[in-house]
Amino acid sequence: MEILKISAVSLAAVVLITVVKNYRKEFAIPTALACGLILLYILIDSLKYGFVYISDFYNRLEYGKSYYPIIIKTLAIAYITEFTSQLCKDAGETSIAGKVELAGKIFIFIVAIPVFASIFSLVNRLL
Repeated sequence: MEILKISAVSLAAVVLITVVKNYRKEFAIPTALACGLILLYILIDSLKYGFVYISDFYNRLEYGKSYYPIIIKTLAIAYITEFTSQLCKDAGETSIAGKVELAGKIFIFIVAIPVFASIFSLVNRLL
């Protein structure tokens, strides 16, 4: 199970970061970043199964295929934003984390504009 790998790496990272902080505080953030990247690698490897399922589902769709890339982009922006924001918070930079979250929300809005346009077009045709 992937969650066991993630839990083991996370616990090892916490112990390692705690030890590093006691001896060399300046190495704590790079250590946390390296551990975060290892976790991200495990997660990305796990996500491929989800994308295979979504791809199969997409191939069976007859309507709404134009929304699939928008959904994938939105998910990617959300996950990358959350990961980056958490890294910033771990480094003690909550102000930068907030700006990363705001940027993510803006990019999600920009990516979703075609969906809004489609909804407005549908409402306009119904009226």
